[in-house]
Parts: sequence; structure tokens; C-alpha cells
Amino acid sequence: MSAPATTKAIPGELQDKFDLGIWHCLFNWPTLTVAVQNQWGGPDSSEKRDWLAGQISDLFSSEPLTDAEDVEVMLLQVLEDEYGCRIEDETEVAVARAIMKVRKEIGEGNTSGVEQMHKKWEDRKGKEVATGNVQVSESNQEAEWDSVDEESEDEDEDVDMDDAPALVPARAKEPKAEPEVDEDGFEKVVGKKRR
Repeated sequence: MSAPATTKAIPGELQDKFDLGIWHCLFNWPTLTVAVQNQWGGPDSSEKRDWLAGQISDLFSSEPLTDAEDVEVMLLQVLEDEYGCRIEDETEVAVARAIMKVRKEIGEGNTSGVEQMHKKWEDRKGKEVATGNVQVSESNQEAEWDSVDEESEDEDEDVDMDDAPALVPARAKEPKAEPEVDEDGFEKVVGKKRR
């Protein structure tokens, strides 16, 4: 992890503002909003977004030198693991930068950016952001794997099959013991060791 030149710890009394700022950055991310609205993370998709905000906050607490790339990796990993969504539009870069900006401002004691985000959220009455520019495409992952396999087959050299080990005959099984039947017609159960 590389550290920015002026990394300041978040003052304890401003931790809640920092957490709120992270949450707003995630709430304003159209890609995540689409995943939440469509419940790609299951019926608790919205709670997973809240959980992600907490995870990012914890990351900064446990690793003070966390940078934007670390946040991007976490965003991509959680989207894939929790929502089954692999994104290729690189919007996670802007979200990570927004979170780093919030961190920098809060570290300097400036809460105006978070307050502006919160005011916009209140003006929308808590409604999620518009997602008109998010394009969703499904892919057949098995087809992708097949094409990768076909490509790699062309590149592989033939293997000489003369080097295969010789076959060994299978060991003959012991004949199965005849079951013992008592005078009432019931089969006697015999343990494997007694046979």
C-alpha cells in the first residue's frame, strides 16, 4: 500500500462524518444502485451496501496507509462476491477517489463535502440515484471458458503418448460370503471383520 504524502488520521469526533461520507459515496454509485435495486445480492442487498461502507471504514482504521487502489480492489471484490457482478466500466475508480477525497477533507477537519452530499440525499428524500447510464450485460461464463480452452489448445504442443505408464491389472475381489438365514427366514447381520 502506498501512502499519500499527507495522510492524517481521522479525529475520533469526526469518525461518524467519515462513515457517513463513505456511505454517501456508495449510495451515489449508479452501478451499485443497479445491483441493490435488482437484488443481485439477495433480499438483503441494501444491507450489504451498508455493510460495505462499514468494511471500508474498518479498512482505513486497521490500515492507515490505505490508498485509492486498495479501496478499488475492495469494491470490485465485494461486488463480485456479494452481488455476483463483475464490472468493466471502471466506475470503482471514481468511487474510490471520492472516498479518498472525503477522507482527506475529514482528516483536515472539513465536513462541508459530506454535509453537501447529505443535503442532496435529503433533497431527494432518500431516493436512490438515477441509473440511466449503467449498461448491464449478461455473459455466459462457460462459453468464455470454452473459448479460452480452445485458444490454449492451439498454443499447446502435442504430447507423446508413448510415455504413459503401463496399465496394471486390477486386484481380484474376494468372493462375497453367502448370507446366513435363520429358521424364521431372517438374514443374519455379520460385521465385516467376522467374514
